This record gives sequence, C-alpha cells and structure tokens, in this order.
Amino acid sequence: MKRAGLRLYSIHLPAPYSAPGAEPAVLREGFSLPAFLLTLPWALANRLWLRAGVLAAVLGVPLAVGTMAGLNVAGLAVFTLAIMAWTGMEANDWLRAGLAKRGWREVGVIAAENEDAALRRYGDLASLMPGPAPGPAPGDGTPAPSLEGPASA
Repeated sequence: MKRAGLRLYSIHLPAPYSAPGAEPAVLREGFSLPAFLLTLPWALANRLWLRAGVLAAVLGVPLAVGTMAGLNVAGLAVFTLAIMAWTGMEANDWLRAGLAKRGWREVGVIAAENEDAALRRYGDLASLMPGPAPGPAPGDGTPAPSLEGPASA
C-alpha cells in the first residue's frame, strides 16, 4: 500500500472559541493550485474582495496597456504567469489573515495526510489537553498562560 506524504495544516477556531457546534477551519500550508489556476475567481470565491480588486488591476492594467501599445504577447504572458504564481504561493496566507480579521484564532499546526486526518488529530490532541481545549479568548479578561508560572502579586 502506497502511503501519501504528510502535509502541514493550520487549525483555526471561530470566535467565541467556546461556542457550541463551532466548526474549526483547516487550511493547508504551502502552494495553492486552485489559486494559481483560477486567480481572480478564486479570490472572489473566498470573499477576498480587496485582494480580488488588486489582482484585477495588476492583471488588467498591464494587459490593456500592453495590448494597446502593441507589446510582445510572450512578455505579457510571463508577467501574468508570475502574478498567478505569486497568488498561488500567498493564497493560504491570505485566507489565514482573513480568518484572523474576522476573529478566528489559529490554535495549532498539524502534520497529516489530508484535512480530515488533520482535524481528527487536532481533536485527539485537544482532548488530551487539561482544561478547556482552546484556552481563553484574547481580550476576555482572563490572563494568558505564562511560561514563567503564575504571576505574583
């Protein structure tokens, strides 16, 4: 039996972190092929409106100016592929930033074969942790745990 390689996945929990039925988001680390192949539709489908607008401008303006100026088609194709590759490399980071902006919190990075295995592994690890699984929400008045031990008065 051929075993697939392990990939890294980041696990994100929505705010409030103790909400019943809250489903974690699992994002793969690394290059995103869908974002590379479908740059602008991918950004729109993932509700990255500002990034989609910037991508449309970055891809559209040089293409329009280049076409009107009679520039080399091969040069425009290389430029377009470079923007697409950049999008593929940054896509998952943009998704993480979008989740953080909406109040989600990254709670861990898991090595697993696929998203389902990463989520199962996170659940197994969270059940082994003492106390509430994800910990206190930032800004809820509870002090964050310290590596130096309890704070002295």
